[in-house]
Amino acid sequence: MVKYVYGDIIFVENLLMNYLILLSTAKLTKSRYKKINVLLASLAGAIYAVFYYYPGFEYLYTWLLKIIFSLFIIVVAFNPYTLKEFVRKILVFYIISIIFGGAAFGIYYLINGVKFTYKGIFYIESFPAKLLLVSILFAYIFVRFSWGYIVSRIRREKILLDVSITKENKKAYLVALIDTGNSLTDPITNMPVLVAEYEAIKELLPLDIQKIFEDNKENNLNAIASVLSRSEWITKFRFIPFKALGVENGLLIGFKPDGVNIEEDRNSQNCVKDIIVAIYNKKLSKDGEYSALLHPEIISDHNRGENSA
Repeated sequence: MVKYVYGDIIFVENLLMNYLILLSTAKLTKSRYKKINVLLASLAGAIYAVFYYYPGFEYLYTWLLKIIFSLFIIVVAFNPYTLKEFVRKILVFYIISIIFGGAAFGIYYLINGVKFTYKGIFYIESFPAKLLLVSILFAYIFVRFSWGYIVSRIRREKILLDVSITKENKKAYLVALIDTGNSLTDPITNMPVLVAEYEAIKELLPLDIQKIFEDNKENNLNAIASVLSRSEWITKFRFIPFKALGVENGLLIGFKPDGVNIEEDRNSQNCVKDIIVAIYNKKLSKDGEYSALLHPEIISDHNRGENSA
């Protein structure tokens, strides 16, 4: 029996699947991305899939080269900066691919059963576009809700929360650890303090303030005073004294944001305005798991307000 494979259909189906899988990977890992990069990676994956059916290219489809090509797709789509970020995206990409592929073949098998096999492999005679769309929709819903539940459970155990800081129409996204040892408050207003890594929020700061941290002069009071005296943010900054291991009289530069949005779970968000963001010019987490320390009073105050309501 002669079987025909239509290259254009294979190309379009793989382009669509690749794009949705990469898009889902970006959403679930909460990664910034450019649509053009995701599209280019999807195109590369679709072309790679089509060449599978051409004689003479079998060497491109060994398990090792398949893995290497999937790594290439992730690099093109997201350009990850750290090894941990790269590994995390790869793992999520594989998990979503398995779920999407399983949903598509599962629904097809449920409706049509196996009609053609050869050497232990079953082949699909035709895969209707409607069935593909239903499969994608089913897989996306499953991934969206199950992943959200899993992440929320893990983060509840580790006390990690998603946080966004807004200042003058700019926004920075961070993962914050609720630090029971963080009792920092602004000595003037007594507002609780969120400590954030400089690299995570530098886009919120004017260039003259960024220069203080780029030159590692955040502990040089003369340099700070010189820059702040000429800065438009001179009235917006605070100095937060702190003590830590090996640091008796530390000082953090802070500022009052327009708001800090804390996502406590998928259906609950807490917008805090009475808060100070202190800038830390080193890493808070060795493995990059979080980039901010959240004052526990912020969460407890919010919970007390909900209970009293």
